[in-house]
Amino acid sequence: MAIPASLGLTRSELAAIEALALRLSHDERHLSRLGAFKAAIEGRQTKIIAALLATGMEAHGPVYPLLLIVQSMATIGDLYRRCGIGDDVRDATLSDVRRWVDEHEARNGGEFGLSQIFWIARHLSCRIVQIGSLQFEPKPFGYPYRIYQARGSDSPLVLAEAGIGCDGLGYLDEERPAFVTALTEDGVTVSAHQVDCLSGSISSSLESYPLDDLCLLCDRETEILNVHIPKGVDFTPEAVSASLRGAAEHFPSSRLFVCTSWLLDPALGGVLDEASNITRFMRRFSKFPVPFSVPQLYERVFGYGVEEIRGLPATTGLQRAVQQAVEAGVVFRTMGGVVPVRGASPPC
Repeated sequence: MAIPASLGLTRSELAAIEALALRLSHDERHLSRLGAFKAAIEGRQTKIIAALLATGMEAHGPVYPLLLIVQSMATIGDLYRRCGIGDDVRDATLSDVRRWVDEHEARNGGEFGLSQIFWIARHLSCRIVQIGSLQFEPKPFGYPYRIYQARGSDSPLVLAEAGIGCDGLGYLDEERPAFVTALTEDGVTVSAHQVDCLSGSISSSLESYPLDDLCLLCDRETEILNVHIPKGVDFTPEAVSASLRGAAEHFPSSRLFVCTSWLLDPALGGVLDEASNITRFMRRFSKFPVPFSVPQLYERVFGYGVEEIRGLPATTGLQRAVQQAVEAGVVFRTMGGVVPVRGASPPC
């Protein structure tokens, strides 16, 4: 099998894939699944790709998804060319397979394989591409907010839709809300609860805004560019800016970048230096609250599956800073954020 270097597989890993390929070379179920897998890639059918990877993994173990991917590389390459994506972007995108092979190993006692299949299916169907340091996914916004550009303002105006339960601080609380948002529109004004774009909290006050002064950039159905941050990439402000510029050129019709991440939590500004790469990334975005159960920060900073950080050994400066902040009563949140695509023409 011809295996591209972009997957980053070692000789021993390649040998494991080759051995499985040999064992299944005359297996009718595998050959049928492989044909369906290639057809799903050609049709960019992400859910079918993920389902085939999942059923194959159940039948043959975590090496099997890699076998399907390797045996379909010609089809994947054809799809990327058909989508107008160059070899450098294709290779950068597919290198995420290596990251998740490493993640599978770390979570499963050194076992070789790939289990993050529903995520990788997006890369195989060319729904996500990596441009520079960041990954980008065109998709509907999906969150219960309207994002406007107010006349004479450089910052977006984020208004909550009706029916969002909030606690007394303006963060999401559907079980015991202190207030529930409302939104009305009469053709002249829109009345709604504004989101504080620095803290990501929703105001308890209903305010009115003249529609003539507003340009609607985004609602639930508007396609935006979802931003994902791969592990271990160059995260300097210069690299991030270059990535955003590249994405704006690659997706010329897009007007907004949207990201949902622990990296956007404003609370990080209290534990990290203002000059840190994380803080400078967080400051780029206008914030809005999103649902979460355990702060994503716990897993990313302390390890997979962590739900409580008190008492855990802290071996890095960031871990110590986060623990001290929690002990002091700081609440960390996974946060959404939006930043307009520079140079994009407004819809109105």
